[in-house]
Amino acid sequence: MGEIEATTRRAGRARRGVLALAVTASALLVGACVPPPPPAPTGATYRVDVAGETFTLRATNPAVIAQLDAALASRRVGVLGGELLRGNGGFNAPHQWHIDPATVYVADLAMEVCDGRPFSEVSADIDYWVDVLGTYCPWAARLTARL
Repeated sequence: MGEIEATTRRAGRARRGVLALAVTASALLVGACVPPPPPAPTGATYRVDVAGETFTLRATNPAVIAQLDAALASRRVGVLGGELLRGNGGFNAPHQWHIDPATVYVADLAMEVCDGRPFSEVSADIDYWVDVLGTYCPWAARLTARL
């Protein structure tokens, strides 16, 4: 009987070990299925005033960010722009458009056709601005804050 009891105890310990391993593996699998949090936004975000109307701009290029910071510090009024996309991009609410952060530029001159005001022109005729022009470059843009 001693040998049978010893075998039974070993089998019980083996089952508990397998059970513990299964529970651990399940916990790891469940943890692996939880999606990671979204990445933090990169770049710098600015409030822009154009003839009394505002929009929010995000830039990701370090050289452009340096130019925007200098324009903000000097209160420069001038041209900035980039590729216009639908949706607020997560930063340009309440507008249903945004400038692609990777395409933002600061310029001395730009073509007149892409100049306009954010609410009364771009938001009012979004199909024309996004589908036909595809770019926005307000001439009288003034950065009012880095957000």
